Amino acid sequence: MKNTIKDNCINEFDPNALEEIQAVNKIIGSVKSIKSSERVKIKDALHRTISSSVRASINVPPFRNSAMDGYAINLRDLKTNKFRLSEVGASFAGKPFRSSLYKGETVRVMTGALIPKNADAVIMKEMVSKEGTIVTFPKNIKKNQNIRFIGEDIKKGKIVFKKGDELNFSGLSILSSLGIEYVNVFCKPKISFFSSGDELVATGKKLQQGQIYDSNRYLLHGLLKDLPVDFNDLGVVKDRKNDLIKKLQKASKTSNIIITTGGVSVGDADYIKDALKEVGSVGFWKIAIKPGRPLAFGKINHSYFFGLPGNPVSAAVTFQLFVIPAINQILSQKRKKMILIKAISKNELRKKTGRTEYKRAIISIINNEVHVETTGLQGSNIMMSMLKANCYIRLPAGISSIKKGDLVEVMPFSTEL
Repeated sequence: MKNTIKDNCINEFDPNALEEIQAVNKIIGSVKSIKSSERVKIKDALHRTISSSVRASINVPPFRNSAMDGYAINLRDLKTNKFRLSEVGASFAGKPFRSSLYKGETVRVMTGALIPKNADAVIMKEMVSKEGTIVTFPKNIKKNQNIRFIGEDIKKGKIVFKKGDELNFSGLSILSSLGIEYVNVFCKPKISFFSSGDELVATGKKLQQGQIYDSNRYLLHGLLKDLPVDFNDLGVVKDRKNDLIKKLQKASKTSNIIITTGGVSVGDADYIKDALKEVGSVGFWKIAIKPGRPLAFGKINHSYFFGLPGNPVSAAVTFQLFVIPAINQILSQKRKKMILIKAISKNELRKKTGRTEYKRAIISIINNEVHVETTGLQGSNIMMSMLKANCYIRLPAGISSIKKGDLVEVMPFSTEL
């Protein structure tokens, strides 16, 4: 008899749980953007968000230059001289040949170097033959070939970045090409987080029976490290309502966002929702997704609160789906759409209708077709399945089963496979 391993966590559907997209919309509609900005050097601006538009003060490139190492010519003069011209000088990047071309002349030019005003083509050096100073050119030459024009990349006066644009490595290059040394960006949101639970023990200590090491704070550290935020790890808080209230109140004085993990379910020792009610307000606390149903969202003074589930996979999924959009909204970034691609499932999959499920999976290219396969057990405590994954299979609420070979929606973790 064939042995099979099945997930043993039965997460029943709750008809009162908020639908995924509704939850995101509610979060986005509640979060206000920060107004404060700062001026930073562009080398310190990677992944920061532009707070005021940037307009080009110069053309890029600022002069006509050569796209190749070769020879600058005047096409009409070349034809008159039967495709043979005399080399009279050279133009290097930073050391230009400043004169115009006279009848019968050509100038050797390097990539990026200024070309003479009346030159209308550059011929690659590999395409010519040379005897002494006489250069013979091919006949299949087109006007303006291998010439980079003034403002070809960026026109003077053009708005190159708008408020809310995020700077990536290309953005840093563009700013520097415009001679810009400093840029105005929104201040980084301040995020505080802590774990809750009597069973949690810090790494480095010996476990007692019934205890586990606290991994969620390290999970959040890794997730937040990749984002343009400042964050503060507040440690572990025991399952005592008064302790949670004090920690939340303290965090709300210095944080734009407060994140907790654990204590948001319906167990006897789950006090996060009650503590939130006493110090702030609850927007919602159950979402129709798996993993990650028990997620609390609310507000404490001027801080936005996210109570993530205690199981690490659930915490990771809900952070990616709900916390990141809130951070983007605080930074006035344009709302980013979820990237979904179609792939052929290598598994038979089953789920309950009424909730969206995210399964950890591996996407691969086989014979030019996109395939996807789950990484094994999908319990919300199985972090090894996340380590192996490079994507989620997203099963919408209305789907109950997928056959092997069916097309499914896949959300890649990155653009690299």
